[in-house]
Amino acid sequence: MSDENFTTSLDAQRIARALVTFAREEGFVTGPVLIAPEAAAAEKELFVKMFAELPRHKGNFVDGGLSGEQISSLFTFVFAKAAETAAQLYEGMADIHLSTEGMLSGNIPIAAGELLNDFSADRSFPDRCAAIFLDMNAEAPFSAPLLALFEALKWCCRLSFHIFWTFLEEQSNPK
Repeated sequence: MSDENFTTSLDAQRIARALVTFAREEGFVTGPVLIAPEAAAAEKELFVKMFAELPRHKGNFVDGGLSGEQISSLFTFVFAKAAETAAQLYEGMADIHLSTEGMLSGNIPIAAGELLNDFSADRSFPDRCAAIFLDMNAEAPFSAPLLALFEALKWCCRLSFHIFWTFLEEQSNPK
């Protein structure tokens, strides 16, 4: 299949726009969203692992098996993994590998260094992203819920990386 035949679902576009709009309106993201090839590679590896891990858990989102708490945990999970990615890249690590430990449990280990661990503990960003996703699905159920969920998680992860990277740069270059 060539790129010219590829399209994203309307639901995926709708949730992506909603999360980016929220992040901009609330001041979490100003200017262009940061893009780093190394972060994209880590994100891709993580999401492949996450997608493979889901069937190992009782039920799945397609048949209603994921609870709201588990969905919220997924958003917190990608937020934490974005912090780990930002911290490792900022420290010059070239090879990022992220674990799926705690993905659905709400008990998510984070290894992003003391500065980012403290900063991430004070953020409501992933909870708000999860609420937007759940509210949109309640108002107009997604036709492909798993696709919409992973699109939302992808944008939560990317926006979170932007938030963390910007924070690290501000800490090392105070005005």
